[in-house]
Amino acid sequence: MADKKTLLIISGGIEAADAARRAKEMGHTVVVSDRDPNAPGFAFADSCLIADVYGPSETAAAAERYNRKIRKIDGVLCVAADAPITAATVAQRLRLPGLPVHVAELACDKLAMKKAFVSAGVAVPWFTEVSTPQELQRIAIARGQDLVIKPVDSRGSRGVQRVAQVADLTAAFMLARSHSPSERVMVEQYLSGPQVSTESIVMDGVCYTPGFSDRNYEYLERYAPFFVENGGDLPSHLPTDIQEKVRALVGRAASALGVTTGTVKGDVVVHDGEPYMIELAARLSGGFFCTREIPLNTGVDFIGAAIRLALGEPVAPEELMPRQQTAVVQRYAFPQPGTVTAITGEDEARQVPGIAEVVVTARPGDVIAPAGDKRPSAAMVLATGDSREAALKAANDALAMIRIATA
Repeated sequence: MADKKTLLIISGGIEAADAARRAKEMGHTVVVSDRDPNAPGFAFADSCLIADVYGPSETAAAAERYNRKIRKIDGVLCVAADAPITAATVAQRLRLPGLPVHVAELACDKLAMKKAFVSAGVAVPWFTEVSTPQELQRIAIARGQDLVIKPVDSRGSRGVQRVAQVADLTAAFMLARSHSPSERVMVEQYLSGPQVSTESIVMDGVCYTPGFSDRNYEYLERYAPFFVENGGDLPSHLPTDIQEKVRALVGRAASALGVTTGTVKGDVVVHDGEPYMIELAARLSGGFFCTREIPLNTGVDFIGAAIRLALGEPVAPEELMPRQQTAVVQRYAFPQPGTVTAITGEDEARQVPGIAEVVVTARPGDVIAPAGDKRPSAAMVLATGDSREAALKAANDALAMIRIATA
């Protein structure tokens, strides 16, 4: 193809494999980078780079060698991995479209991020840095224990805990610090209310948000003090005016971080009718949100648009406008902790009417850890329907058929 280009996808995880497959469908040459030689994304790659996703210099050096000796790389995309600094470093080294490194660094430092939001007038929960367990205890006495403690620069939910539900504040502080490469910890006010995930593309400073999902926390009390999400529902149940407030908040947050062109993933809580920005990641989300849920829900080829943007190709704003609002429900299977001995029912689950996808990530011999600060999922189902109720029933029926035995 005359317009065939080469795209580097950082992360070969199972959730990133969809992006590699879509890029192949679009006719591009796909290079996948991951340190795991058996990474699922390698199955859709024309070339593989063995490099640490979270090692910016290592990945950039591998990409530079490939670019110089084998084939010119035209774009880089980070999918389902919290590694925007790696993507930005590659883009800078190869002079590709992408975020500046300093913007990616800001997006990976939750404390600096929140300070930038406050300076720009973006609503956030109250927050502060915490240096010692004793300081955490003083803050809990002064402000009450309805707080969230988290590492300043960790990935995902690792080390994140609700202070009101921890038995030992010192242990909570040490756990949070253990997940921070810089050994920094912060707390923020816990705000009750529905939480939403957003997926946006920013072009020329304008933020378009076709991805809008209600986060499902039905097991919040069971897995306390950790925040274990069990999926999401699209379209959102929030009133239209609240959804517009959320979209405007995400746009202001992206601007506050300096993202003028690229992708951002938002975590927002709606408290007393007003949205507050919890975090904004300068990357594509995991959990199949951007690759499968958004197209099923809205008809928008979100990952295709993100690929084109990464390659420096134009994306028309109307391509990011939802054309439908099909009910989509995603749910995870949480088996009993232990070593996986058998998995059955996957084929039967796929036959349930309304099931769009079944992904079983567990394999015999895998160890399912007790629920903690990392979601202990072993399978995921994605269902559609004429209503949320119909989609939810299909998802639950399919999950019931997937039996993951552990010992």
